[in-house]
Amino acid sequence: MIELTEKEKRFLKRVDTITHVPWSNKVTAADAKGKPMRIARATFARLRDDGIIIRSTSDLTSNTYVINSAPVTPQVAEVQEAS
Repeated sequence: MIELTEKEKRFLKRVDTITHVPWSNKVTAADAKGKPMRIARATFARLRDDGIIIRSTSDLTSNTYVINSAPVTPQVAEVQEAS
């Protein structure tokens, strides 16, 4: 079962988009107002591998991820309802 930390829950409540640049492995996140947010590469990889975030768009230089609209676990559903 997927366990989210409190920090990850707060992050998922605020985040709007996450951008990943594959060749440099740089990850950036932004909230709905465009304000930058911090996310570690390890956290990004875990959220992606667990299916909590999914790729929404892809272009030549980067991939954009958003929160999966179909909750993976009840804990993720709680976070989505709160945001």
